[in-house]
Amino acid sequence: MASTKLKEAANSTLSLLDGRDAKEIISGTHTAELVIALCGPIGTPLHDVADTLKNLLETDYKYDLVSKIRLSDLISEYADKSIISIPEKPEYKRINAQIDHGNQLRKQHGKSILAELAVAKISSDRHEYKIQENSERHLPRRICHIIDSIKNEEELNLLRLVYQDMIYAIGVYSPLSARESNLTKRGLQSGEVYQLIDRDSGEEIGEGQTVRNTFPRCDFFLRLDSGTHTQLNTRVKRFLNLILGYGIVTPTPHESAMYAAASAAVNSACLSRQVGAAITTRDERLVAVGWNDVPKAGGDLYLTSSRIEDTEKDMRCWNHVGGGKCSNDEEKETFTAILLADLSTVIPEADYEQAKKIIRNSARLSGLVEFSRSIHAEMHALLNAGKAGLDKIVGGKLFVTTYPCHSCARHIIASGIMEVYYIEPYRKSLAIRLHGDAITESENDANKVQLRPYEGVAPAKYLSLFRMADSNERKKMGKMIKIHPSNTEPKLETSLEALPALEALVVISLQQKGLIPGGDKND
Repeated sequence: MASTKLKEAANSTLSLLDGRDAKEIISGTHTAELVIALCGPIGTPLHDVADTLKNLLETDYKYDLVSKIRLSDLISEYADKSIISIPEKPEYKRINAQIDHGNQLRKQHGKSILAELAVAKISSDRHEYKIQENSERHLPRRICHIIDSIKNEEELNLLRLVYQDMIYAIGVYSPLSARESNLTKRGLQSGEVYQLIDRDSGEEIGEGQTVRNTFPRCDFFLRLDSGTHTQLNTRVKRFLNLILGYGIVTPTPHESAMYAAASAAVNSACLSRQVGAAITTRDERLVAVGWNDVPKAGGDLYLTSSRIEDTEKDMRCWNHVGGGKCSNDEEKETFTAILLADLSTVIPEADYEQAKKIIRNSARLSGLVEFSRSIHAEMHALLNAGKAGLDKIVGGKLFVTTYPCHSCARHIIASGIMEVYYIEPYRKSLAIRLHGDAITESENDANKVQLRPYEGVAPAKYLSLFRMADSNERKKMGKMIKIHPSNTEPKLETSLEALPALEALVVISLQQKGLIPGGDKND
């Protein structure tokens, strides 16, 4: 029986090949389709970025269809309006109601529900726009769907699970002052602006918006601080040239430095998180890197040895006596127990467990980093820079994968570094509160150390996007091969073969949830 099925499968495959080799068949399934998801804090000009992407893809790169999918429209379409009404005015109440609707949908149907609805829309569009013949093979039309905008980590996870290398997430950022101004122009009062910014950044409920956690996981970061069309157009065009392989695009010094920081981070065996840092001179030459891990006697940090038998000498937390314990968490547990013992005379015995839970879950206590055995990445980088000569970093720049804590901030200030670039925000850092006289997130005070969000290609995409094709694909007879933007294809090739099946699984799930009708429309 099994042998018969194998023969049938083999005959089917031979019929599909039709005299062509497997490589030719597989290459024929590659698609020029793109999915671009935008993510950014409220008040950022995400809609302008979507419009610019659409315009450039249609005019310069000759994409046949560029569709914008606004998740806020899906919220309005699928949310239960009998529970929450969305007033047209005032703007503050309208935005809050829209967020409530989104949370309601996530709570009822899962955190990724808005992304699932976007996938169903993309699947429907693909069914509508038929396959066109191109040369000797059949290819989908040049299609791009722009999702404006994702607000939750699970939304990004679902989109990546379905579209893999076809999807790019762009994190768009504007300085706080610009976002405040944009929201004020929409009729919001000052207090309302701050409340919305806080809520949008990260809600405490699981189904809420988590832009603060979603943003750092993007593939490309756009920083829009001038508010000019020229800046927006130039930076979006560089991104498109990069992902479509048009022209020669090489890394900026900032991108190379952040990649060095992220590469250093993987050396860390810290049980909490891996953090990397890189320091450059004022003119952006790399001086040193560092990562967070346990220091060893004689200098430097423990590191995996090339000699397997040396593992017993590695005294990092994972291999320490009673290994597998985080000393920082252990000390916080001890602190909680001591505090409760001191308060035992005023806390009724019946309330003891509740009090313990409140203290242990306190944001202030969970944010303490003082009890870790690991030195922080910034500190390690500074020590390594010291070996190279600290005078080289005065006026220099530090690139770190995570916003520096207050402990590192004071050493950064003292070192003479004047600019710090980070990817992941650190909500509990007291850097600005404790050292506001010397460090700032405002770009208008050149006399202080500047803390700025990173801009450019995410370290995880650095090699795949900046690695060029083989030399025989870049030049002919000693001259660079030039192609028109309309003939470019995504550098990261994706097969269309499995995509409809993956989208169909999402569509079936939505049908089972009763959000879209059943039937064979998307079969």
